[in-house]
Amino acid sequence: MATKLNVLRQIVEDVSAAFPNLNTWQEIYMTPKIMAVQNMSPIEIQICEDASRYEAIEGGCRSEDFAILVGIFRKYRLDSDGRHSKALADLTISLFEMKETVIAALDGEFSTVKELLTRPIIVKSESAVTETKDGQLLKVVGFLAGLNSEM
Repeated sequence: MATKLNVLRQIVEDVSAAFPNLNTWQEIYMTPKIMAVQNMSPIEIQICEDASRYEAIEGGCRSEDFAILVGIFRKYRLDSDGRHSKALADLTISLFEMKETVIAALDGEFSTVKELLTRPIIVKSESAVTETKDGQLLKVVGFLAGLNSEM
C-alpha cells in the first residue's frame, strides 16, 4: 500500500517537472478521484489511483497492475465579439499539448519511481473532452503501472 502511495506522490512530482509554471500540490496534486471542485485554478492536473488487478505468479509472488488517472482541467471563457472560434481553437491546441506533455512525462518509463515499480508506466486510455461544469473542460489520460510483492 505505502509503495503505491509513494508511486502516486512521485508521479505528481514528475508531472510537475513537466509543467514548471504550475504549483506542485496546489495545481498538480493527488485526489481520491478525478473531480471538479469549487474555485479551481484556470489549469489544474489531478492524479489518482483507479482499479487494480492482482495475480499470483510463480515463486510465491503476486503481480499487481494498477491504473493511474491523470485529469487535466481547463477553464475557458468565450466572448460575444465573434472571437469564439479563435478561443476554441486555442483551447483545443492547449488541451492537446498538455495531454501530450503528460504522456511524454510518464509513458513507457519507470520515470523516477524505478526503484518502486517492477513494470514501467504505460499509457492505456484517453477520454473524450467533457465539460464538468459551465466554462470548465476535462481530459483524462489513463496509465497502467506494475508492482510485485511476496505472498
